Amino acid sequence: MRMGKMHFSTAIITFAILAGATARLFEIPEVVEAVESARHTLSAYFSYDGPTGAAAAFLASVTGKIKIPNLDLTYQAVSDPPYWLADISHQGYAPYSANPATYKVFRSVKDYGAIGDGVADDTAAINRAISDGGRFGPASRQSSTTTPAIVYFPAGTYLINSSIIDYYYTQLIGNPNSPAVIKATSNFTGLGLVDGDQYQNDGQQGWISTNVFYRQIRNLVFDLTAIPPSSAATGIHWPSAQATSIQNVVIRMTQDTGSQHQGLFIENGSGGLISDLTITGGLYGANLGNQQYTIRNLTISNAITGISQIWDWGWTYQGLTISNCTTALSISNGGSNAQLVGSVIVIDSTISGCPVFVNTSWTTNSLPPVAGSLVLENIQLNNVPVAVQGPNGTVLAGSSGSTTVAAWGQGHQYNPSGPTTFQGPLTAAQRPSGLVVGGSSRYYTKSKPQYESLPATSFISIRRAGAKGDGSTDDTSIIQSALIQSAALGGIVFFDFGIYRITDTLYVPPGSRVVGESYPVILASGNLWSDIQKPYPVVQVGRGADAGTVEWSDIVIGTQGSTPGAVLIEWNLAASVGAGMWEVHTRIGGFTGSNLQVSQCPISAPVSSTCEAAYMSMHITRTATNVYLENCWFWTADHDLDNASNLQISIYTGRGLLVEGNNIWLYGTAVEHHSLYQYQFANAQNILAGFVQTETPYYQPNPDVKHSPYPTNATLNDPDYSSCVSGNCDALAMRIVNGTNTLIYGAGFYSFFNNYNVTCSNYKGPENCQSDIFRIEGNTNRLWVYALSTVGSENMVVVNGNSVARSSDNINVFPATIARFTYNV
Repeated sequence: MRMGKMHFSTAIITFAILAGATARLFEIPEVVEAVESARHTLSAYFSYDGPTGAAAAFLASVTGKIKIPNLDLTYQAVSDPPYWLADISHQGYAPYSANPATYKVFRSVKDYGAIGDGVADDTAAINRAISDGGRFGPASRQSSTTTPAIVYFPAGTYLINSSIIDYYYTQLIGNPNSPAVIKATSNFTGLGLVDGDQYQNDGQQGWISTNVFYRQIRNLVFDLTAIPPSSAATGIHWPSAQATSIQNVVIRMTQDTGSQHQGLFIENGSGGLISDLTITGGLYGANLGNQQYTIRNLTISNAITGISQIWDWGWTYQGLTISNCTTALSISNGGSNAQLVGSVIVIDSTISGCPVFVNTSWTTNSLPPVAGSLVLENIQLNNVPVAVQGPNGTVLAGSSGSTTVAAWGQGHQYNPSGPTTFQGPLTAAQRPSGLVVGGSSRYYTKSKPQYESLPATSFISIRRAGAKGDGSTDDTSIIQSALIQSAALGGIVFFDFGIYRITDTLYVPPGSRVVGESYPVILASGNLWSDIQKPYPVVQVGRGADAGTVEWSDIVIGTQGSTPGAVLIEWNLAASVGAGMWEVHTRIGGFTGSNLQVSQCPISAPVSSTCEAAYMSMHITRTATNVYLENCWFWTADHDLDNASNLQISIYTGRGLLVEGNNIWLYGTAVEHHSLYQYQFANAQNILAGFVQTETPYYQPNPDVKHSPYPTNATLNDPDYSSCVSGNCDALAMRIVNGTNTLIYGAGFYSFFNNYNVTCSNYKGPENCQSDIFRIEGNTNRLWVYALSTVGSENMVVVNGNSVARSSDNINVFPATIARFTYNV
């Protein structure tokens, strides 16, 4: 991931790109101006030290009377109902931690002294549970893959008086059968009940927010109602990047009309996915800024502003349910002359009892020209008088009754020629029946399975079966036996944390369910994958005529040393609806045990087989159907996560995600730094994708794609780079060839570097890191792309060798953006 940083201070916002061990800073003027105008309001959240002034007086007046709005200090003792993750024998093994024999991967907060009775102060105990074992917190400013942790909260109410400080590679998990309540005291201090990236004494975040990976919050309730309404308190502070998630979480705030609370606060990062989040009360249900994000199934009620969009490059909301807010979604930050919100998509959502659905600053003369791009599709409005409000009044009327916005937008569009500036109704994308819920017009979605109703006896532990997970023992045969046995018995394979070295393909049969503990690693190693001309799968989901279902979650697939023939995931299964992968990631290089770190693959070294580490991240083959991917990140490492300075590295891989199947859902996916392409859809049908995000390898064009160490393979429909558009011929972000029914709701295709130099992507600069980044070829038809953003590419879209959209015509807050692009519809 691009090592960018955006931080709030009293004066500026900046981005930083790490070049080696040093940071190069450059400012984005539009962001600086917008935040400067709002900083006095925002600063109260950043420096929240408890009630002061009127809030303190209010608190004093009610002390002992228990009359604070929404406050209930009557608690009953709560037992923790059965939940397999808590009940199973905990055998996770972190082989590269300082003390593997004693290091605890799974730790309950009660083992560290937390009481959970709603009376005792559990702050220190919870923070001890998180930090125990020489782990890496924000004050260290270091990332690490060597000290993973699940911090478990049994059912109960945990009183805290200051922030829970989240650490790297940490999952905060409650019991889905009785989610624990994290309740702030009335004199709570800190930026968030959970602070995901604590600000340090120098005024900057501990970690660069675009480098905060591999974290989760699940099955918890955060209660701010004891904090006085006039206090600028925050529920969750979550500046995060890829491979992070919030799922099945509730944030409760005071519903007082003068409330200053905010539920979810994200000010920077490069996400990411959030799903099944419910927020009530507050000034802001969610106050959000990030490069890109996917949020699904977000419910907000009784806030003043449901969602306040601080800034973004692109954001996709699906399944919003917002009720009884003054404004459901505000994207007006910065005003018409200095818009800060790049683009927003909202689909399949219901807004009720809000005077205004969307508040925007966009006009035909606003600046930047395409900032504030907006696409609405399949929106149900109930008692919402104004659907879209602009700076000069109502742009799109709503209704005091019920009405549906089939499709509406504003910004630039290409059909496929353009650009044309538009604001108004659109012809909605034609949704294939295979991608929607039966009997509904809404797209199919499925949250990550948690198996909360199943007992621990349903799970087969890989380590109990005999696998070592120590990064050196060959665990292939034991894992394969467990997979076959579990599928036959209808059980679930549980990968205790470990580094599981394998030397042959793992076959995942139909009927399999596989779940990991804190992202264990399946590590491909050995001669099987040594031939760059002979691809071979690492994990194979189905084979031959296999049909059925597979559920797979919370695991990383990686390689060790030179493995240029490795196809990390091959999905062949003709699946039934509901099969898929949730938070399954490929991580190629950049971690301890990979033998692909700074010492082996520095950026100063020439291309060599030593650092050729994967043929392809994932292949969804032509036999595959009904494949659902959510929050999956296929990453060729650009830096060393276990190096104290996060030094950059050069790892060479061939292809990212190749899709040749039918009925494919790609929610919140990202593919980065593969040498030939990131996404390719070849002869595929019925693909729904959004938000999708890519980065071009930083070393290109040295070598460029024509001289990649990976030769092209015609049988895989690899791109022909012999006739690149004039300029640097680098890896494509996406190529669609002979595709039918492809629907993309948000895309960010980024090329930041020219051989590790960022000048080519400077804002309003040459945008010439590469010549083209998104190609449409062959007999492709029925293609809809919404909120397409690119960075560093001269041409945004090339169709059959001809450029049809240039970045210079579509200037946004930092990227170039097209609100709507259609082809052969």
